[in-house]
Amino acid sequence: MFPADTLVRVRRVDDALVVGPGPGRGVWVGPSTACVDAATQRKGFHRGLRAEVNAAEIARLVSSWSTEPLACPHASI
Repeated sequence: MFPADTLVRVRRVDDALVVGPGPGRGVWVGPSTACVDAATQRKGFHRGLRAEVNAAEIARLVSSWSTEPLACPHASI
């Protein structure tokens, strides 16, 4: 568990994953590739969003925001 101000909210809009507030189910993930990879391996997106999320959607998500490993306080965990 991490403070909410260190996480990014990801939600599903139509068939795409988007970052930011808004209606609907969402998951919270650290803003680094390592955190997204860990969530993917643990099927966190699938469980949290209650929908199938494929690797292409996740890759598009990661490329849509700037991920700075040093900016993610839990990247070393």
